[in-house]
Amino acid sequence: MDISQISYNTENAEKIVNEFYTTSQVTNEFKPQLDQWLKSAQNSSEAWSFGWDLIDMKKSANCQFYGASCIYNKVSKHFSDVPTDQYDTLKNKLLEKLLLYATSLLDNKNQQIRFIQRKLNSTLAKLALYLIQDQWQNCIQDIIATIPNCINEPDKHEDQRNQLILIVIDLLTLLPEEYSSLSNLNKLKRTQINSQLKKNFHTIKEYLLNLFNSFNTLPTNILLSTSSLYFNMIENSIKCLTSWIEFGIQMDQIQQFIDYMFVYIYNDSLFDQSAECLTSLFSSEDNLKYTNSIFKYMPKILELQNLLTKYIEEKDNDGCVVLTKLVLAFGENQLSVIFDGFLSGNDQVKQILLQFMNLIMNLTSMPGSFPVDEESSDLTFVFWYSLQDTLLGIDQVSNDLQTIFRPFFMNLLEIFIIKLQLANNYDDWTDEEKERLRCYRIDIGDTMVYMISLIGEIMLEFLMKRLVSCIENDSDNWRIQEALIYMLQSVVSELNESCSPDFSYSNDVYLVNFVDLLPKIKYTNKHILSTTLLAVGSLGSWLERNPSVLPNAISLCLLGLKTEAVTQSASFALKDIINDCDLSSFADQIISTCQEALKAGFVAQNYENRLMSIIGMCLSDLLIIEYQKSINWLQNLIEPYIIKLSELAQLKQTDKNTQSLTCHILNLLSQLMSSLIQRQQNHNSTDIMTANDSTASSANTSFQIGIGHGAMVNSSNDERAIVNSLLIKLIPIYKQIITRNLSTDLIIIDKLFESISVTLSSNIASNNPQPENEITEAILNELIQMFYILNENSWRKYAYEVCRQILIIWWKNDKYKNNLENLFLFSYQNAMKLMTRDMNWFHDHTDVVEQYCTCLAKLLKSKYYDLFEKLNEESLVYLLKFAQLGLQLPEQYTLRAVATFIEEFVKFTKIKNNLMEFLEQNSQSLMHIIMIVSCILKYFIY
Repeated sequence: MDISQISYNTENAEKIVNEFYTTSQVTNEFKPQLDQWLKSAQNSSEAWSFGWDLIDMKKSANCQFYGASCIYNKVSKHFSDVPTDQYDTLKNKLLEKLLLYATSLLDNKNQQIRFIQRKLNSTLAKLALYLIQDQWQNCIQDIIATIPNCINEPDKHEDQRNQLILIVIDLLTLLPEEYSSLSNLNKLKRTQINSQLKKNFHTIKEYLLNLFNSFNTLPTNILLSTSSLYFNMIENSIKCLTSWIEFGIQMDQIQQFIDYMFVYIYNDSLFDQSAECLTSLFSSEDNLKYTNSIFKYMPKILELQNLLTKYIEEKDNDGCVVLTKLVLAFGENQLSVIFDGFLSGNDQVKQILLQFMNLIMNLTSMPGSFPVDEESSDLTFVFWYSLQDTLLGIDQVSNDLQTIFRPFFMNLLEIFIIKLQLANNYDDWTDEEKERLRCYRIDIGDTMVYMISLIGEIMLEFLMKRLVSCIENDSDNWRIQEALIYMLQSVVSELNESCSPDFSYSNDVYLVNFVDLLPKIKYTNKHILSTTLLAVGSLGSWLERNPSVLPNAISLCLLGLKTEAVTQSASFALKDIINDCDLSSFADQIISTCQEALKAGFVAQNYENRLMSIIGMCLSDLLIIEYQKSINWLQNLIEPYIIKLSELAQLKQTDKNTQSLTCHILNLLSQLMSSLIQRQQNHNSTDIMTANDSTASSANTSFQIGIGHGAMVNSSNDERAIVNSLLIKLIPIYKQIITRNLSTDLIIIDKLFESISVTLSSNIASNNPQPENEITEAILNELIQMFYILNENSWRKYAYEVCRQILIIWWKNDKYKNNLENLFLFSYQNAMKLMTRDMNWFHDHTDVVEQYCTCLAKLLKSKYYDLFEKLNEESLVYLLKFAQLGLQLPEQYTLRAVATFIEEFVKFTKIKNNLMEFLEQNSQSLMHIIMIVSCILKYFIY
């Protein structure tokens, strides 16, 4: 049976609700359909009828709650369905039901009944909001007066009346909360309701104030017993007050309540509610209008230090977090008041403000290690950001303010030295705890970067003096040294970007002293070595300007590469340095150490790629001054990988390990070749090639690496020629790999073409044309032959990209155009074979469609029109149909690629006069496609 066809009425609703919640009688197959029926029924016009029928205490609690939810939904979303003359009827009917449940709660403690009553409360609150402007302006007064007096029996116990007062408090709490969900009303109507609510707040204020005053007359044991209704009344009254503060009620309207909050905050059971209320109050930016009140409550905030001490002693992290949020809310939003107070000339005010700043300091220096022992100190960082921003935001920051606040920032450095130290049992922490600490340390570093603009060079001097002192007097305390080095790294990494007016970087004495200290540090622990490497890596551009201290930096990096635990950090640091510096004089040491690390086998594969990239750049640097030595290194380095790759290519059977190793070696080789060429481009950009030419001409050597073609590369430091020689040696192995894996392992084939793509992209990035020689021609022929080995299934993403790269690199040479035209047509034929597949295949291979369209778009954009003129009109139509299929795919990047191709394709057809007939014949199809494409491109633009 189709459940969606069941009519919406009381009987069916009751049956489906009971079946839905009785899981033992309903199979999982039907539950989603039942759920959908209940949702649809809730929005139907019939819900106004059966909703009321289900709110019947004779029915199951689930039915009653669903009925109450239906009425709430109708009032919230479909109130316009109610005729104006039915407003009073709806209001009275809802009040009747609510009071029925309210009185039943007196004798029935069933929690489900309380949920139903709460839903009815929400409905009445929503209704009151709709009617408060005109039809029920006294709704708040009526709620307060009606519900507590609905008991006419004099013998009813006082607790029962208190239970009804709790319902009133709940309704008053819900009014501002339900207001936030009035999204179906226009802005004017919402503004009118907002104004009316605030206008009536005085009634709520008097009611709550009478309640708080009445609580004072009760014995403490009754008042603060969590089992007492009076306690619940206090707790809910505080929540009600918080709700109205968040609604926008300002400090001057609730002054009488604040003292109560500062009393209740010392009660363990009311602490959370009172603190939340005060936090909401002090978070308002409007408080700046009440300067006198802020100073009035400052002493009460300071007294919270005693409560903080208590929570610290009890190791109550939750309590510390709540208190920290309260104090910070008070401080962050009153910074201008604090500044004015310091400049006021009033010593008493200054003393109070100094105590407040010390309280923030105490919160930042919370005892213990974050996040294991404490979890609140990180919250204070925002205060220090805000303080610094506000200080710098003042047009003319007075010297007095800087003098006042500079000691606080210097004291903050002392705190950070402690908070950054790794715990004794750090290595036993969980991964989650270590990750939270890592983020915490980054936040401290960011805070210090903010401080540069205020204490600048003083901070660097302070850190260096402390580090020198620690190394000389406490050399075995690696934790303090590691913390100080981390702080230095945070500062120096911003040196070149900082624009602080009082931080002069012309004097590099501090950084020189730091690098000079490197040999004196005892690297007895992996953590201090790793952090020091991080700091050295951040000095890359500075080291370029100060090459005299490079030996210490390089020595440390090489030490790291030999230490298994910090190879990652060492490779990062060395890569950062080599990106900025010419390390040709250190090339032998670096290449040798990297090679040893690769042979040792303890380096993770992704870091091996980085090491190979470092080797490639070092070899490129070395080529400038010692060409033959560089070639010898290269041969020694790659020969084992080529032999291993050849062995893997000849295996008859492969497994996951073989696949992984093959892909990894392909990655390494492509990293080496691409880094060689990329480094050459850097040399060209800095005019290093001048020296390069003279060195090459004086060397009477050759690089004989090609096999099978007998090719020679004359003595030259043209890295592209060397890479081409490597390629010609590798391509036969690549062809073996393709042949072996063609039908079994497309992952390896993908990786192989990706490897080739990385290498060729470096050739493309070079502005110089490919040299015409035997090796170049052999590479092209071998690469083209590789494509003819592929079947239609193995033409994947990177195969199309390599095809495009080949066309771009060699097309301008007329000698190769015939072969390249055939390659282009062959790639087209393979792509069009995809048209025979169903849409499911297209959905599963969006990357193939995306890459082919990207390749076509790039070729068209680069004006390789000659290639497309080889396609006849029928072929062009097929290209359009292929694109149309691509436009039906859901992936964002695929749609962008297809749209870009069509955009370039239309430009091409317009430019070529001989294609005007094609345009006319396919104008309708093209217009349809163009409309879709324009929509897609607009989407990506906006």
